[in-house]
Amino acid sequence: MTSLFLTAFLSLSATASAATSGNQNQVTWASVVFTYHGEKIPFFHQSPYNLTPLGANQLLQAGQAVRSRYISPPTNGSQADAKPINGISMNGIENSQMDILSTSDEYVSASALAFMQGLYPPRSTATAVVDEESMMGSGSLLQFPLSGYQYPNVRTLSDLDFNYIWLAGDVGCTNYSINQVNTLASSAFTSQMAANEIVYQNLADSLFRDLDSSVINYANAENLYEYALFEYNHNTTVQGSLSPATLDQLHSLASAQQQAFNSQNGGNGIGAIAGRTIASKAFQQLSHNIASGGISDKLTLMFGSFQPFLSFFELSGLSAGPSASTFQTLPDHGSMMAFELFSYSPSSADGNATIPFPNTADLWVRFLFRNGSSEDAPMVSYALFGNGNQATDMSWSDFSKGIEGLGLNGVEDWCSACQSSNLFCKGIEDNLTNYTLVGTKGRRNKNKISPAIAGVIGATTTLGLFILLSSVLCLLGFRIDHREEKKGSNHGDLGGLRRSGGFKGAEKLASDTDLTVKGTTAGASVVRHERVGSWELNESPTSPGRHSSLDKEIESGRRMTKADYSRRSEDGIGSVNPFGDPVKPVDQV
Repeated sequence: MTSLFLTAFLSLSATASAATSGNQNQVTWASVVFTYHGEKIPFFHQSPYNLTPLGANQLLQAGQAVRSRYISPPTNGSQADAKPINGISMNGIENSQMDILSTSDEYVSASALAFMQGLYPPRSTATAVVDEESMMGSGSLLQFPLSGYQYPNVRTLSDLDFNYIWLAGDVGCTNYSINQVNTLASSAFTSQMAANEIVYQNLADSLFRDLDSSVINYANAENLYEYALFEYNHNTTVQGSLSPATLDQLHSLASAQQQAFNSQNGGNGIGAIAGRTIASKAFQQLSHNIASGGISDKLTLMFGSFQPFLSFFELSGLSAGPSASTFQTLPDHGSMMAFELFSYSPSSADGNATIPFPNTADLWVRFLFRNGSSEDAPMVSYALFGNGNQATDMSWSDFSKGIEGLGLNGVEDWCSACQSSNLFCKGIEDNLTNYTLVGTKGRRNKNKISPAIAGVIGATTTLGLFILLSSVLCLLGFRIDHREEKKGSNHGDLGGLRRSGGFKGAEKLASDTDLTVKGTTAGASVVRHERVGSWELNESPTSPGRHSSLDKEIESGRRMTKADYSRRSEDGIGSVNPFGDPVKPVDQV
């Protein structure tokens, strides 16, 4: 009953807000857009998994659609769907206003670049807007290569970077992989394989004739559909023989298979981890924009695969809502979902006036989805979290509560949920372990020992161990004997560490006499030998040479003698050139 009342209240609030906004203009502050990469070489193909020309054009059109809504609406198009982001650059890329994230997969990063060509197209010298840096001293105009191509700052993230999880939360997630294996072994999935075996066997000798028969089954439904779609798009023979109905059937089977992998089936809901990470990242980016007063993170663009779409559709209630049929299938290449942050301003406000950033109570969030990349594919808003079709606009507070129920607080939550063996998870685990051992939580403070008392205990323990060790050494017959240096002693200031009874101690026999050196006392004697002068310079201590000390001449700063101190080769052939070849053996007669 409470949930029904809450849903009705949210619907009435949304209706009231829509009526209020009828006389106001929308001011868009930020948007987070996640885009499915373009067509690539399929998995069951001999070539590398590169982006195809068709895939690049799909993302180019997707970028143009985002430009029409958030940057600069086309002059010959409808202005109704245009919601320009406040303060964003219209003609030239300002990378400081955007955050562009892509996985390190070639077809994904290439999709991001193709998208950016549509978002900020090349600026030729014929454009009306000319920057100061384009002007040359001679009065001519000079643009970037490729007709003014603009260079975006795309961050490509490998799976060694913890930011990777926001784009592909399923990759590297150990529990997600285990869940896939369990799903494949489940009775429901096995039944689906048996029921659809005839569909794939009928295509084994035609569409899939180049594939191994062992992979032509429902377990590879998504990869087989990708292969069929690629052949349909690029092979005239296949396009003429494969009916659209058969292609749609393969698409439906692939969608059902991937929904089983990327849903909350099972107790821990790990299958939907990719949807949780993408929702968390969207919330983070919009929060950053709010914290900066609408200055930073105006447009966040993320690129990846289809898994985040399917899992978020289920987590947000879209796959079970009034438009469920739209969200229960695999999205087409170039599809987008966007989270839009906006407020309202009076319609009478001056368009050139600076608009102050509103309070969070006046901020709204809208979710939009665009399936495919065709020019006539619209960006449609949908209600999240079971609010029906009317509450497409959510207050920031309601959106925060909805994300809180399904999102992640940080990377450590992902590592814990996935039990991942990734390197950054290992580092986080070690830090959390050390934090736990220190016991910083308040409920443990009452049982902790103060640093002063701990120091006393440590010192006492150390002293006790020292006394115990000394006692053991005494029992074993060891003692430290320090002998004072006697005048005229020939063994310096060395003390002796001796053992009672000589070398063998108490076991010494009468025949085991100690070593006796005539003229010395027991123990080792040390005679100091100091080298005086230089034999090479005829400064023998017993035979006076020509030079008393070379150091004296150096210290005086002048040459006292006429001796030749120049370095000569070891072979005795001339002086050494420090820049010449190393010493070589003399092989002459």
